[in-house]
Amino acid sequence: MKQKDQEIVDYIFSKNSKSKVRKAYFENDFLLFCFYYFPWEFLHALADFQIEYIENLEDWMNIFFVGFRECWKSMILTQYYIYCICYKKRRFIMHYNSEIEQAKSMLRDVVMILQENEKIIADFGYLYLPEWWRKQKDKKQKSISEFITENWIKVKAMSIWKSPRGQKFVYKWVTYRPDLIWFDDIDTNKNTKNADIIEADINFILWEVFGWVSAFTQFVFLGNVINDIWRVLSLKNHFESDKKSGVKIFWIPIRKNWKIVWDRFVATDKIAEEKNKNIKDSREFFISLESRRRLQGQIWYNQNYNLIPYIKGQRIISDSMIQYYQNLPKNYKVVIGVDPAFSEKTGSDAIWITVTAHENYNKENYKYVIEMIALEWEEKDEERFCKFIKNLAEKYNYSVIYIENNNWWGVLARMLKKRNLSVIVINSEKDKVTRLREFQWEIERWLIKFNSDNFLVWKWLEQLKLFPNSDHDDMVDSMVFSFNKPVWASVRILW
Repeated sequence: MKQKDQEIVDYIFSKNSKSKVRKAYFENDFLLFCFYYFPWEFLHALADFQIEYIENLEDWMNIFFVGFRECWKSMILTQYYIYCICYKKRRFIMHYNSEIEQAKSMLRDVVMILQENEKIIADFGYLYLPEWWRKQKDKKQKSISEFITENWIKVKAMSIWKSPRGQKFVYKWVTYRPDLIWFDDIDTNKNTKNADIIEADINFILWEVFGWVSAFTQFVFLGNVINDIWRVLSLKNHFESDKKSGVKIFWIPIRKNWKIVWDRFVATDKIAEEKNKNIKDSREFFISLESRRRLQGQIWYNQNYNLIPYIKGQRIISDSMIQYYQNLPKNYKVVIGVDPAFSEKTGSDAIWITVTAHENYNKENYKYVIEMIALEWEEKDEERFCKFIKNLAEKYNYSVIYIENNNWWGVLARMLKKRNLSVIVINSEKDKVTRLREFQWEIERWLIKFNSDNFLVWKWLEQLKLFPNSDHDDMVDSMVFSFNKPVWASVRILW
């Protein structure tokens, strides 16, 4: 920045009364707009890629951005919406997400800023009227599907397969079409299973959205790394191969040429501790990658920071992660996990039961897999099952029983309730691989330990080390159910 420009900026930042000067100057400087109106967000110097990203947004470039977790890509997106609204840079904004509720939640975040950011209100007025001026209590809503600001900008939440075709916003007899379309986190662990659906979504984005709207519409894609079949990777390959698309591609892992790309992150806990020892505000802390790796496990860390996808069939648990215990701790709570198999189709499947002890020690939650049990054939009779669970619960002085929701969950829950057992029913929307991966970091850190004296536990561990390529995976669900938190409450059933 030139000396003269620096003097102007210093003057603007120091003189709150100079609203007209500030507004005029910031209209052509999105970066300074962010610094002034959101100073609490920028407590660390920006990296080069972040500055380039901000400048490209201001230049109305189409952008494809995949970056490591906590790189501020979504935060900057929110501030760009505010910038476009304040200066009428865009008249009809569409925000896409994988699910409509997530897109609506983003709109609510924008509304909250317009209602509560004192600096923006002082310079631009109430661009979205606060709740005491309106009948609608937006502050109490968890999400907002669409809104029109006081300076007549329309913002609308969208999900995949909702087309912008035919969408318009009319103000003073002028018709506006969508001129800013933003896709945010369109890949999730939940929606990256079916290759046919993914391909259909990609075609929708490329031809129904990107291929239809005006040449003056700005597109931005923000993505995450999930697994080896995902929308973001296909879109990246498409834009790289089509030079005429005019899309700027950002692919930002945490390290480039072995060097950390943003100095807010440091390699080890020791370095972070040294840098943070004199910092009082935790928002200013430097972040240890060693800590992130430890808390997330290798697979999640690779996805979130190294941008390395999970490959289908990749083993989740290795030999070195398995830790056995010799004795149970003195103080613990027992959780019982049950994966029921009551139906004609699953007549030959066993009901798997896992008993796990939970211990809180030194701010860590340790888990000890005590026992695994398989009930088969006549043992699966409802009365025998309930009697067995009752005896098992009394044997271990249990805390709670977690059971998967299936066609028989209501019957089982009521039968167990009659025996005064505490039960929580789980709706398992995630697949077995995702469920196990959520606990990989705990197994990797030896926070989950296993009983080598129980034959089924030992047998299961041999399968676990091969999973998801093992011959049997029936025990996964009952085990991860037993990893849920104990309940400290009176006996009851929870729906």
